[in-house]
Amino acid sequence: MAEKEDVKTRLTRLVAQMRGAPRHVAIPVGVGLVIGGTILAPLPIFGLWMAPLGLTILAPHWSGAERMSKRLRWQSMKMLRWSIRNGFVRVKRKG
Repeated sequence: MAEKEDVKTRLTRLVAQMRGAPRHVAIPVGVGLVIGGTILAPLPIFGLWMAPLGLTILAPHWSGAERMSKRLRWQSMKMLRWSIRNGFVRVKRKG
């Protein structure tokens, strides 16, 4: 469990560093992640996780990416609620 938290902490730190990176570094990395995430979506290791990460990195540098990132978060939460309500995803409730 501690190892999983360590990986999450490192990933959060990396994303924070990329968000604060200069435009000439952050924009190519963000665009590459978005394009790579859409093209490589059928592959198991690569995929749709790359597009939101790219939008997160692009958000401080491009207002359109910030709007898309917020919309994507809203839609994913909406889909998760629908999946829970219709029984596709089970949620373990604390008693």
